[in-house]
Amino acid sequence: MVNQVIFSGTPSQANNVPALLKGAAVLVLIYGIHLCASTYFPLRWHLLLLQAGAVLIGVSMPFAKSASVRIVIDTERITWAQGIFRRRTSRLDLSRIQTLTTVQSRWQRLFGIGSIIVTSNDPAHRLRTLPGIRNAEQLRMKLDDAVALRRARTGPAGTFDVPAQVFSSAHHV
Repeated sequence: MVNQVIFSGTPSQANNVPALLKGAAVLVLIYGIHLCASTYFPLRWHLLLLQAGAVLIGVSMPFAKSASVRIVIDTERITWAQGIFRRRTSRLDLSRIQTLTTVQSRWQRLFGIGSIIVTSNDPAHRLRTLPGIRNAEQLRMKLDDAVALRRARTGPAGTFDVPAQVFSSAHHV
């Protein structure tokens, strides 16, 4: 069977709306404090701009982090690459997946996104979250079907077992 891509993309930037709203609230609070203090002290615009710049940098980090994640799901495995300055790529074979769960908060439902939580028996990736996925429930169902097909072809993957021949030859006295 030919390896077919089920999903390829990055998490939706709508997933970062809470960070944007928190940043806006902090900016309003900083401006309000400066405005109230300006009746007692001269307004220091350079300090206000410095604080606003720090908040904007903090708000932009989740957006940059989301933009640096790449998720590819095909009929064999899930591959995700992430990193802003250092790139890390991981793979999870579909036959190792035990459960798939979709999670959507109220605000995520407004934007049509959600997170898929993947539980596996892979020691390196026991629990993995795929955040900000558009139409997460439909993708989870497609992924469920792909996992079932993969298991039917290869059988369910067990925990990592060292083959008996390797073990006996490595520890031969």
